[in-house]
Amino acid sequence: MALLLLAGCVPVGGSLRRPPGGMVVHGHLGPSAAPRFPGGARSSFQYSDTLSAQCASGIAAACVTLYGKEAASVAAVANAVKGAMETPKPPALDELTRGSIEEKLVKCANDARSDVLLKHAAHFPKGGRPTDEECKQLTTDPKYAGKTWAQQLGIEMHEAARNCAEAALEKLVPGRFSLEQRYRYDPNTKQKKPVSADEEKALVKTGNAGELKGSLKPDVVIHIGDVLAIQAVYDFKFRCVNDGKPPDWDSYPEGHLYEDANQEQMYKEAFGVVPLRVAPRLGVIR
Repeated sequence: MALLLLAGCVPVGGSLRRPPGGMVVHGHLGPSAAPRFPGGARSSFQYSDTLSAQCASGIAAACVTLYGKEAASVAAVANAVKGAMETPKPPALDELTRGSIEEKLVKCANDARSDVLLKHAAHFPKGGRPTDEECKQLTTDPKYAGKTWAQQLGIEMHEAARNCAEAALEKLVPGRFSLEQRYRYDPNTKQKKPVSADEEKALVKTGNAGELKGSLKPDVVIHIGDVLAIQAVYDFKFRCVNDGKPPDWDSYPEGHLYEDANQEQMYKEAFGVVPLRVAPRLGVIR
């Protein structure tokens, strides 16, 4: 609030000058305003650099000291607010850790497909694997009433892969992963906000699931311990008929907020990393 009040009472444009006793030149205090250090040495650049960092972090007092109460520009205040809101880009995931993670995710995808198909083998007389025609048929399982076999198998395979991934990642990168974490994302401001599982369940239960429209929910997110500091994103993809073709990213339907895009494009835009697909028998698809 202090920063916004400052913005309303200062001029925009022009050079930034302070009252007698100090002058701001490109964000640095003039000699007369610099503090003295032991031995009488002056270090105005060092001092102003510290203030600049504090101002960029949203500390109003530092902005006032650096720019002067009457001379602080709206741009300076805006930059301070922007700096306070942005999440620093996390370090890249090292290749050894990435390789270990992807090895486990691929195994989870393979095992999930095998286990689920084995469970339903009696429904598919041709070798226990569904044909393209069988995939389109409605399931006989009352739990999945109204869904096709392709939908049921996909749901069950995702659940199996998720449970497997949780156990594996808990050993590899404890505290540094999230599974099916939902994010609200604003494509205009490029800001994202995590939605807790409890909040999501409450919205669905009360019939307000529409509030989640436009949110993003990747299967696996690797981060540094902060769900906003993302290092890698993966989605499990299961085709009903395993014909060796790479599964596509899901496209958003007409009328959706992202109707002109697909998951890959939105994940990349929102999370700042190249998302990857994990498919049984095919592995990690780049």
